[in-house]
Order: sequence, then C-alpha cells, then structure tokens
Amino acid sequence: MPTYIGSENCQSCHQVQYDSWKNNTLHPKIFLPVTSASQILGDFDQNNSLVTFKKEEITYIVGSKWEQVYMRIIDGEYYPFTAKWMVTTQKWVPYKVYDWKEEPASTKCNGCHTTGYDAKTYEFKEFSVSCEACHGAGSLHVKHQKMVANTECAVCHKKPHVGEADIVVSTKATVCGQCHSRGESVSKNVHGETTLFNFPLEYKPGEDIKDTFVQSALMNDKKGQNWWGNGTSKNRHQEFADFSFSKHSKSLDDLRQKENPHGGKKNDDCLKCHSQDYRSAKEGQKPTLKTAEYGITCVTCHEPHGIDKNIKGNVGAYKCGECHANINAITIHSSEKPVIHFPCPVDKVTCADCHMPKIVETGGDFTIRSHAFQIIPPSASIKYKMPNSCQNNGCHADKSYDAMESIFKKSYPNYQVKPIGQVLKESTQK
Repeated sequence: MPTYIGSENCQSCHQVQYDSWKNNTLHPKIFLPVTSASQILGDFDQNNSLVTFKKEEITYIVGSKWEQVYMRIIDGEYYPFTAKWMVTTQKWVPYKVYDWKEEPASTKCNGCHTTGYDAKTYEFKEFSVSCEACHGAGSLHVKHQKMVANTECAVCHKKPHVGEADIVVSTKATVCGQCHSRGESVSKNVHGETTLFNFPLEYKPGEDIKDTFVQSALMNDKKGQNWWGNGTSKNRHQEFADFSFSKHSKSLDDLRQKENPHGGKKNDDCLKCHSQDYRSAKEGQKPTLKTAEYGITCVTCHEPHGIDKNIKGNVGAYKCGECHANINAITIHSSEKPVIHFPCPVDKVTCADCHMPKIVETGGDFTIRSHAFQIIPPSASIKYKMPNSCQNNGCHADKSYDAMESIFKKSYPNYQVKPIGQVLKESTQK
C-alpha cells in the first residue's frame, strides 16, 4: 500500500513542474502555518471592532488571493478567528462570529486544503494542495524510480515497475472536482456517531467521486447561497458541478452519438478537439474513437502545474481558438438579417466575457467566471436578479436590463437556451 511522502520528494525528478506549481499556482498557498509576518495580508492598523485578536495570535492562514481566513489551534483542532481579511476590497468582514466552535477545519476544510488527509485520524501529510493530491500517494513511485536509477538494481528492476501501477496520471475532471465542488459526506465511527464532512471522503485520483458525497445543487440549496435561479453557480468551489452539465464535458459522447457538424465522416482526428486523453497522449500512443476515455476536461484549458502561465498567447481567446478555430467566420442567420458572431468589438471583449461571465461571488465581489459555458442573457437578470453576459464586468452599464434585453433579442432573435436548473432537474430524474 503506497503512502504519502510529501512534495519535496517529487522535486528532484520533476523540477520544472515543481517550480511552476510552487510559483505560478495558488495550490501551495491555500493553507499554511505562519512562518513570517509577511504572509498575513490583513491590515491590523485599521481601527475595526471586528478584529478582536492580535496579529501575533495567528498561527495558520487560509487563502492568499481573494481573502484570508486566520486560524489557531485549540485543544488540538484548527479553528478560525471571527474576522477575515478581504484582499480584493481591503476590508475586514465578520466570519463565523457565533458558530466558530462548530466549524473545525478537520471536517469543514482540510480534506481539500491539505494533502494526504485521513478522515479517521484528521491527520494529513502536507499543508495545502501538493503533487500527491492529484497523483496519489507516491512512495512506491519513488521507490521504483530509485531502483531504476541504481545500477545494480536496474539489472532486474526496469521500466515495467514504473507507470500507472505506482502513480496516477489522469486527465479525468474528477481529479479537480474532488475539491472544486460543494457538498457533504457522512461518516460513522465505531460508536455509531455521525460526522459531517464538507468534502468527498476517501477519494483516489482517477476514480469517480463516490455517491456518498452529495453535491450542492439548485434543488437542495435551501438558502439560495450557492446557485442562481437559472442553475448556474453563484458561489465559488462549484466549477466541477457547472462544468459537468456543460457541452464541453459531453464532447466525446456527442462526437460518438451525433453526425459530424462539419460534414464528412468522423475519424480519429476529431479527437483533437473532443478528447483530452487523445490530446495528452504521445504520438504513436493516442487512443482511437473507440478507445478514448475522456472528452474535454479541466486540464484542456488549465495546465495543472501552471506552466502555461509563462507562455505568451496560451490563454484567453487563443485557448478557445485551439478547437473553435473557425468561430470568427460563423454567422447566426435569422429571418431578418445575418448577425456576425461577435456582437461587440473584438478588441473590447474575448470569448470568456460572454460565454464565461464573471457571475460567481468570492471575496464579496463577482470575480470568478462561470464554468457552465453558457450565455447568460439580460432576461436572466430580470427574472433571477443575477448578472448577465452583456452587462458583465462593467460592460453596457449605462443601459437598463429592459433596454439591453430588447437589443439582445434583436441581435439574436432565434437564441434559445434551456436553463441549467432544468438540466439539473432532469438529470436527477434519470
């Protein structure tokens, strides 16, 4: 049985990936012990009655980009202080003021904010999200690699020992979905006592998320905190749920079941845009239409080690253009007149501004993009009191919802979309 060994043991062989993960992603910064005062971003010089603790009392921090939650240990458990710092707005806001004792990190946070978490003991191998959170416990992998590297051992221990048997290399969306989801898992101890966890339990990278994890959805969001009325995410940590009901997640199934929308016969070349395991495989090892396992997944757009952050032209519309190469030439024909696909100047907006609008709340602002890959028309703002694609992020702020909806209908008279909430409802009835 492999055990967790920590990211430092991955560094010697995977230096490029390690350095990029460390410097270009937020994963290694989401839960850390305080080793330097510079880690604490909160302004303690502000005269704010919410801040009833001193900077010196903080021993652990959660977050670094949008907000920071501050923690300390009481009786062996991590508990939050009752005010958190909003990095984006430079303000203090109340946090778990009355129920902080009921919010221990071991059952509410640590399954996603640590690596090698054990739900039985509440212990973990490493703070934050490191290599083994996505690749699985690495002790056997390191052992086998050392055997191959050692001249004497290499006589018997060769490549057959190294690969999927000792480490997980998966492009499956659930690898990201294990943490980019909201929901609950229930576990009972030997005494029959029930504990509620806010993350999937016993997840192994490459597997499906177990049925014991009940994901948050429009139908069980009683307080309306997590979902807009049309079924798109209102709260963060729900990218996997949004993505799971998008057309991107069904790209491989659609390719196999439907006619080629571009004409001609379907062949393995179609997998360049419809299958991530095809895109990731080396030449000579690529799957076929019959053997491909996954469609478009998270890593199609997000290089998990952050390596693409340093590659110019590998983000935004350029990323969409890898598959949607001819989208600029597409026109939507109506009974009145053809409409160019770009309703706004191309130097003002990108694909994501309309198809992935910033409608997800974090840090008190609408700062995270939707992962449902769906246009949110102005009518949704009228009906559900939510942001829309046309007036998102400051665009068309001078127009009312009614005026913008009139313009939208004239531009796209045949536009129809099934609310994601209806898709979610139908999927649960199957």
